[in-house]
Amino acid sequence: MAWFIIQRERRTWTKYLVEAKDAETAFEDDVNWQYLGYVDGDDTDSNIVGGPFEDEKQALADVVTYVEG
Repeated sequence: MAWFIIQRERRTWTKYLVEAKDAETAFEDDVNWQYLGYVDGDDTDSNIVGGPFEDEKQALADVVTYVEG
């Protein structure tokens, strides 16, 4: 069997608590946006970005396996 590197895009929703006069002014830059956190949404796209590799070691040594975090 061969090994592949799959990259998957996922939508992330960032949530804020906002105090404003009404819904229309809540999006203005001068209101206080308090970061609450984030929620991952559905996957939006996937594709193969590396491979085929002969083994796991070769796949993990390839430059496309780099990830942050």
